[in-house]
Amino acid sequence: MQESKYPGRGIHKEDVFESLQTGKLRLMLNVINDDDDLDVQIRNDYLNIYFKGGNIAKVNSENSVGFDMFYFYLEHDKTPKKDIMKDENIVPGLKAKRDKLISLFKGGDYKQYFSLAKKAMTKWLRIHDKPERMEQHTLSIENQYNKSDYTIIDLEYQVSTKSDFACTFIPAGRTDPKKPRFDIIAVDKQGRLCVIELKKGSKSLEGTSGLEEHWTCYQESIARDPKSFIAEMKQVLKQKKEFSLITNQLEIKDSSLEFMFAYSFDDKTTDEEQNEKFETVYGRIGADIPFIKLARGNFKLLNS
Repeated sequence: MQESKYPGRGIHKEDVFESLQTGKLRLMLNVINDDDDLDVQIRNDYLNIYFKGGNIAKVNSENSVGFDMFYFYLEHDKTPKKDIMKDENIVPGLKAKRDKLISLFKGGDYKQYFSLAKKAMTKWLRIHDKPERMEQHTLSIENQYNKSDYTIIDLEYQVSTKSDFACTFIPAGRTDPKKPRFDIIAVDKQGRLCVIELKKGSKSLEGTSGLEEHWTCYQESIARDPKSFIAEMKQVLKQKKEFSLITNQLEIKDSSLEFMFAYSFDDKTTDEEQNEKFETVYGRIGADIPFIKLARGNFKLLNS
């Protein structure tokens, strides 16, 4: 079989890699490591840095960083972004605020950049709450080596159409395969890699991106070529160690792979109602898939 040309997640550009190890971007990582609110995830030749579940910086290089200017848009209406982009009375102001912020990053003033970006995002999130993303972010920070039964090494893993295990599942009413995104990639205490799909509240259990569809997507993507996926995650873990983002003690030792669900209770219905709904939807899948239930306010992935 011809070797895949898709490199997978990781920093492959030598100049960016060196900067993250010993250069200017190393100073950025030092600031992040001293800030419990920030979480770093490696993508394909860039870093996503998360704050409260939102992307506070997409770092491509020392002089290239992305920040969504719409975090400065604090209107309460539901106007789509594409329509706001046409408004010449709004867009220049948003761009000016974003560019001023980005200039701090390019100048190496990382503390000030993250401080001001946090303030902007916090104001925006008061209007546009993202509870599942926030929970995912908190889980990543809370579930680390020797503090939980699982150590999270990646979030929001989207299966690339270029990978060896590109998804073959075509949902009803569509003509192209699904591009599945899995919430959490973690390593358990035995060194086994786990793909964990997080669901918050009973409304998230069915339909598009519900339990059954995620299980189908997993079978039709990662599960078809687990060796390639494990190799990709080993690369991510190796680089996280090289960038001092995770302990050197963590290892992916097992060659097997496990898919799991994590269910987080919300405040919209009782625990009893949510348990019943989960069991009903889970039972339709017809497979023995491990799951963890997270009580309100609990962010540790613990085996019962």
